[in-house]
Amino acid sequence: MSALALLALAGGWASAQNSPAPAPTTDPAKIADLEKRFADGKALEDAGKLEEARAVYDGIIAEAPDAKGSLLEAGRISFKLSEAAKQTELPTNPDLLKADDYLSKLHAIVPDFPEAIELLIQVNQALKRDVKVEMLIKEFGQLHDSGSNPDFSQSLYFARERIHLDADSTIVFTQYFHYAQEPYIVMKAQVIDSAGAVKRQLVLAYDPKATEDLRAKDPSLANAEQFLIVEDVLDDGHLKRVDAYFQMFSLPEYKKARNTMLAILGGSYKPVYSQNVDAEPPSPQP
Repeated sequence: MSALALLALAGGWASAQNSPAPAPTTDPAKIADLEKRFADGKALEDAGKLEEARAVYDGIIAEAPDAKGSLLEAGRISFKLSEAAKQTELPTNPDLLKADDYLSKLHAIVPDFPEAIELLIQVNQALKRDVKVEMLIKEFGQLHDSGSNPDFSQSLYFARERIHLDADSTIVFTQYFHYAQEPYIVMKAQVIDSAGAVKRQLVLAYDPKATEDLRAKDPSLANAEQFLIVEDVLDDGHLKRVDAYFQMFSLPEYKKARNTMLAILGGSYKPVYSQNVDAEPPSPQP
């Protein structure tokens, strides 16, 4: 897998050219040595030898604690290893704790690097550190809206949580920065197979027209907003119909919406109505 593809895996917005350098130093010989070792680590990582690659990055970090590229890749690898162990929701998972350590150090060095923050959000979501997650999301939103990173500021959403189901599928929860702007989405839950195809897709959507009508009918509902949880039902990768499940008049907090979506995916609820459609298949997000 290329460096650019690796940077895109978590919905990151940095290009390969703008990614952190392996290690800052002014000694040409040291630079050459660290770059070679970093390349060796990437080769191992690309070959799927994750623990060996992490050991190479650890060696670099031991000599250059602010080696940004090594911190990023070691953090990414640790998160992958926690998923492979099917333990991403256990707060004591050692690989999750390692991922948090690497990425927190990187975030301290480069506080405005979007991919590091996004990965940190996912890691701390898995570690059930709700307060830290909310702080990171607030910081992430401020960075997004600041315009300091134009590519990042054009992004509509980010990956908040990944739940590794088995070797063939992962549930990815994505959260949108501004639900009151088009496409009027708060969050999505997608079941994605090992080939990257979307098998199921749930959407928590904001309905601006229904919100406007609701407020016009009753002045006491001046702050009410209408939201819907729907599923885009797929048939051979194509959108077949939309099933509606829940209607809400205030924005649900993440945990409630997430657990409701998981219950829908688990078959605990039936749709209240359905509408047939004909559209192109959805893309995984991110």
